[in-house]
Amino acid sequence: MGLAWYIVGEKEVEGFDTFVDGKAIAHADEKILDDIFRELNAAPLMDFFSENPEELADFFDENADMPDDLKTEKWFSATDGLKTVRSLTAHLQTHPDAIAESGEILEDLKEYERILSRFEKQGIRWHLAIDF
Repeated sequence: MGLAWYIVGEKEVEGFDTFVDGKAIAHADEKILDDIFRELNAAPLMDFFSENPEELADFFDENADMPDDLKTEKWFSATDGLKTVRSLTAHLQTHPDAIAESGEILEDLKEYERILSRFEKQGIRWHLAIDF
Protein backbone atom coordinates (compact mmCIF):
# COMPACT_ATOMS: atom_id res chain seq x y z
CA MET A 1 0.00 0.00 0.00
CA GLY A 2 2.79 2.46 0.80
CA LEU A 3 3.23 4.98 3.55
CA ALA A 4 0.03 6.71 4.71
CA TRP A 5 -1.11 8.70 7.77
CA TYR A 6 -4.62 7.96 8.96
CA ILE A 7 -6.92 8.79 11.86
CA VAL A 8 -7.93 6.32 14.55
CA GLY A 9 -10.85 7.14 16.83
CA GLU A 10 -10.98 5.95 20.41
CA LYS A 11 -14.29 4.37 19.47
CA GLU A 12 -16.14 3.68 16.24
CA VAL A 13 -19.02 5.76 14.98
CA GLU A 14 -21.58 3.42 13.49
CA GLY A 15 -22.11 4.12 9.80
CA PHE A 16 -19.34 6.75 9.64
CA ASP A 17 -16.45 6.10 7.25
CA THR A 18 -13.10 7.22 8.67
CA PHE A 19 -11.05 6.19 5.64
CA VAL A 20 -8.51 8.72 4.38
CA ASP A 21 -5.90 8.21 1.70
CA GLY A 22 -3.26 10.00 3.79
CA LYS A 23 -0.44 9.28 1.34
CA ALA A 24 0.27 12.83 0.18
CA ILE A 25 0.74 14.21 3.69
CA ALA A 26 2.80 11.15 4.68
CA HIS A 27 5.16 11.71 1.75
CA ALA A 28 5.47 15.47 2.26
CA ASP A 29 8.85 16.90 3.21
CA GLU A 30 8.91 16.69 7.03
CA LYS A 31 11.35 19.56 7.44
CA ILE A 32 9.17 21.88 5.37
CA LEU A 33 6.07 20.79 7.29
CA ASP A 34 7.85 21.37 10.61
CA ASP A 35 8.92 24.83 9.45
CA ILE A 36 5.34 25.66 8.44
CA PHE A 37 3.93 24.45 11.76
CA ARG A 38 6.54 26.47 13.65
CA GLU A 39 5.66 29.58 11.58
CA LEU A 40 1.96 29.00 12.30
CA ASN A 41 2.63 28.35 15.97
CA ALA A 42 0.63 25.13 15.57
CA ALA A 43 1.27 21.63 16.86
CA PRO A 44 2.79 19.43 14.14
CA LEU A 45 0.57 16.58 13.00
CA MET A 46 3.11 14.05 14.27
CA ASP A 47 2.55 15.39 17.80
CA PHE A 48 -0.75 13.49 17.54
CA PHE A 49 0.91 10.17 16.60
CA SER A 50 0.31 7.08 18.66
CA GLU A 51 -0.16 3.38 18.05
CA ASN A 52 -1.64 0.42 19.81
CA PRO A 53 1.40 -1.02 21.66
CA GLU A 54 0.44 -4.58 20.73
CA GLU A 55 0.42 -3.71 17.04
CA LEU A 56 3.60 -1.67 17.35
CA ALA A 57 5.40 -4.55 19.05
CA ASP A 58 5.51 -6.28 15.65
CA PHE A 59 8.05 -3.65 14.55
CA PHE A 60 10.43 -4.46 17.41
CA ASP A 61 12.33 -7.71 17.42
CA GLU A 62 12.75 -9.70 20.61
CA ASN A 63 16.24 -8.21 21.14
CA ALA A 64 15.07 -4.60 21.08
CA ASP A 65 13.03 -2.96 23.78
CA MET A 66 10.14 -0.74 22.80
CA PRO A 67 10.73 2.87 23.92
CA ASP A 68 8.70 3.79 27.01
CA ASP A 69 6.82 6.57 25.22
CA LEU A 70 5.38 3.97 22.80
CA LYS A 71 4.19 1.51 25.44
CA THR A 72 0.91 3.35 26.01
CA GLU A 73 -1.60 4.30 23.35
CA LYS A 74 -2.28 8.05 23.59
CA TRP A 75 -5.52 9.83 22.69
CA PHE A 76 -5.97 13.48 21.79
CA SER A 77 -8.78 16.01 21.67
CA ALA A 78 -10.42 16.37 18.26
CA THR A 79 -10.55 20.12 18.91
CA ASP A 80 -6.75 20.27 19.19
CA GLY A 81 -6.35 18.23 16.02
CA LEU A 82 -8.75 20.51 14.16
CA LYS A 83 -6.68 23.56 15.13
CA THR A 84 -3.61 22.00 13.52
CA VAL A 85 -5.44 20.74 10.42
CA ARG A 86 -7.26 24.03 9.85
CA SER A 87 -4.08 26.09 10.35
CA LEU A 88 -2.19 24.06 7.78
CA THR A 89 -5.16 24.06 5.40
CA ALA A 90 -5.50 27.86 5.53
CA HIS A 91 -1.76 28.28 5.02
CA LEU A 92 -1.61 25.98 2.00
CA GLN A 93 -4.68 27.59 0.45
CA THR A 94 -2.99 30.99 0.56
CA HIS A 95 0.55 29.69 -0.08
CA PRO A 96 0.18 26.72 -2.46
CA ASP A 97 3.88 26.86 -3.35
CA ALA A 98 4.93 26.37 0.29
CA ILE A 99 5.34 22.64 -0.25
CA ALA A 100 5.30 20.22 -3.17
CA GLU A 101 1.99 18.47 -3.91
CA SER A 102 0.05 20.99 -1.82
CA GLY A 103 -3.17 20.21 -3.72
CA GLU A 104 -2.98 16.54 -2.78
CA ILE A 105 -2.02 17.41 0.80
CA LEU A 106 -5.08 19.67 0.98
CA GLU A 107 -7.25 16.71 -0.07
CA ASP A 108 -5.87 14.68 2.84
CA LEU A 109 -6.42 17.60 5.22
CA LYS A 110 -10.03 17.97 4.01
CA GLU A 111 -10.65 14.34 4.96
CA TYR A 112 -8.92 14.79 8.34
CA GLU A 113 -11.14 17.80 9.02
CA ARG A 114 -14.29 15.84 8.09
CA ILE A 115 -13.42 13.08 10.53
CA LEU A 116 -12.16 15.29 13.34
CA SER A 117 -15.23 17.53 13.08
CA ARG A 118 -17.45 14.51 13.60
CA PHE A 119 -15.30 13.29 16.49
CA GLU A 120 -15.43 16.73 18.08
CA LYS A 121 -19.24 16.78 17.93
CA GLN A 122 -19.39 13.36 19.55
CA GLY A 123 -16.62 13.88 22.10
CA ILE A 124 -14.41 11.16 20.59
CA ARG A 125 -10.67 11.35 21.09
CA TRP A 126 -8.27 10.29 18.33
CA HIS A 127 -4.68 9.81 17.27
CA LEU A 128 -2.73 9.74 14.06
CA ALA A 129 -1.44 6.34 12.98
CA ILE A 130 0.91 5.25 10.21
CA ASP A 131 0.40 2.53 7.65
CA PHE A 132 3.74 1.33 6.29
